[in-house]
Amino acid sequence: MMKTFRGFGALAVAGMALVAGLGGCTAQAGNDDDAFGSISLPLAAEAPSGAQYRLRNATFEIRSGYYYYYDENVGVGVVTSGGGAAYPGNLVLTVNSEDEDPDASSILVDLEQGGYNVTLLPGWSFEKVEGGTATEVEATLLSSQTVYTYVSPQSTTWAQYQFGIGDRALWLNGKLNINIDVYEDPSEYYGQGGAGGAGGYETSTVGVGGSWPGTAGAGGDAGYAEVGGGAP
Repeated sequence: MMKTFRGFGALAVAGMALVAGLGGCTAQAGNDDDAFGSISLPLAAEAPSGAQYRLRNATFEIRSGYYYYYDENVGVGVVTSGGGAAYPGNLVLTVNSEDEDPDASSILVDLEQGGYNVTLLPGWSFEKVEGGTATEVEATLLSSQTVYTYVSPQSTTWAQYQFGIGDRALWLNGKLNINIDVYEDPSEYYGQGGAGGAGGYETSTVGVGGSWPGTAGAGGDAGYAEVGGGAP
């Protein structure tokens, strides 16, 4: 693998977003060609507070083709550190953040033109870097584990993930209000028409052998009316 290191990723919005920056480790999935582009995988970002965070022990699966992705976690791809599931697709390449320089801000992967699904597999962790010292912190993945990207020739596509610093209780808990309605009269609930059953048809067919259920007439079978007057 070639290695280049060019700074941190983008700023956060909700909690913090890891967006691959200009460079990082470079992994090649094929020979150089005009039809090749690249995907930049994020490993570091700066939060709105100015604190720097790094994604560690991150394994990315890159799969080609289009397929339906279902995330069984709560919400849209929400999962805490180490959670996740397996997904279908044609595996092209697996990249781990610890394979080369673990302090790189991103990993650049060369790929042929086309659509790809990038999945952050379970087992990742997060650390906060202050004064040159890294401390592991709890983090919650707020976005989907799988990101779809399209690689165009001679260009770089960025994969983006959103993380919240803290556990699920901090980021995912909400409140459910339970309400009750009370009625003292059936008409208040069912309306003035009441809750009677559906009646039969009140029409009949004028013509040879015409019949409708729910009506009655002389000479007709039970529940039917037959009018044999013929066409007018």
